[in-house]
Amino acid sequence: MFPSVKKFPGPRTKKILKDLQKYESQGDLCFANYGVPPVIKEAKGVFVRDVDGNTFLDLTSGFAALNLGHCPREVIEAAYEQMKRVHHTAQQPTEVRMELAKKLVEIAPGKLRNNSKVQYDTGGTNAVEVGMKIAKAYTKRPYILCYQGAYHGRSHGTLAVTCFPFLKENFFPIMPGAVRIPYPYCYRCPFGGKYPGCGLQCAKHIENMFSDPTWGLIDRKKGTNLVAGLLFEPAQGAGGYIVPPDEYWKEVRRICEKYDVLLVDDEIQMGWGRSGEMFSIEAFGTYPDIMMVGKAFTAGVIPNAAIIAPTKIMDVLKPIHQSVTFSGNPVGAAAALAMMAVIEKRKLLEHVREAGAYFLGRLNELMEKHAIIGQVQGKGFILSLELVKDRQTKEPFESIRVVREALKRGLLLTISGHFGNRLNIVPPLITTKSEIDIGVKILDQALSAVEK
Repeated sequence: MFPSVKKFPGPRTKKILKDLQKYESQGDLCFANYGVPPVIKEAKGVFVRDVDGNTFLDLTSGFAALNLGHCPREVIEAAYEQMKRVHHTAQQPTEVRMELAKKLVEIAPGKLRNNSKVQYDTGGTNAVEVGMKIAKAYTKRPYILCYQGAYHGRSHGTLAVTCFPFLKENFFPIMPGAVRIPYPYCYRCPFGGKYPGCGLQCAKHIENMFSDPTWGLIDRKKGTNLVAGLLFEPAQGAGGYIVPPDEYWKEVRRICEKYDVLLVDDEIQMGWGRSGEMFSIEAFGTYPDIMMVGKAFTAGVIPNAAIIAPTKIMDVLKPIHQSVTFSGNPVGAAAALAMMAVIEKRKLLEHVREAGAYFLGRLNELMEKHAIIGQVQGKGFILSLELVKDRQTKEPFESIRVVREALKRGLLLTISGHFGNRLNIVPPLITTKSEIDIGVKILDQALSAVEK
């Protein structure tokens, strides 16, 4: 397949979208990104085709759920074979469920490896909820540190640690005890520093929060820490695919160990090879105390998620504490095992490291050509552009305009960022250099159209 847009939106797209707006809630549609989104009829690999025959290169990976691209044969076949045997149990054990838990413990990062247990759930938001519950139950402390620009979900608990105000409108009160800290967003450093000469002031700020009693993180009478965990994304997703300095998470790990705070890693969007390592925290040379995975966990075939934590921490959960009807679903387990097998068999981690470096180089070429690109970032297939009206003032430029110009030319991208001015580039792990070149060519055309 190649991108090919003859007429967009076509007549069938218009009709279906009209019916969608009539029958479906506004709360879960993608009109915000594209204005007029394509109505997808079929998809394969990194390409999708709409109901009018237009073909698009998809660099969104279904919001990072399709790390193996659309309709991965091996995963679908594994899920189908499992469905023919047993497709759902009411929390009764299955062999495939056990095999998946064993595999997760064997590949978990750092000190989690071969020293952990698994709790299943049905999606990323739920997994983050459970991760926070485990941290609080184990430490018996009330506070969760979380980051400015973070996205962890839309439930009442995760809304407290998700920072975007428009998502919280009309839903207060939400979970108390969330304490927000600045993310290492070097392009717009809140401390006015410039990496690497800044000395990681953003990490030092965390340490200062524990030593300064006005933050209230230490019990005044007992002198004990009140923070259960520090919740983070190794690179921010909805915040803009912002990649921290390489040494940042090692320093945060040191601080958390010093103050006995659990490091709680949301790998929902950044896991499963996106960084060039199986889990993105590994790309920064350290490990968490609790880790949540989801999205690409089953290559997008069926919703599934898991929380992984050391045995002594996970055992705080007692029977029926966290029982969910569809968690540990055997079809999802079979799909997840097949997904990991494909990553290993095709050596996709090595491919992402190499192709990601190539993609980053091509994006830097675009930055030399287009003045509205203020910054390019990337680690593996975690790639982003920040758009600005002026590189000196860094005044934000709406990336939605570029997304819609790219759509007209056959390229799917997503917007993100603190100011809605970043482009997330989220290729499936299988994306080749020739497909990267196609994407860069269309993005170049879209940027030129917007600049005119």
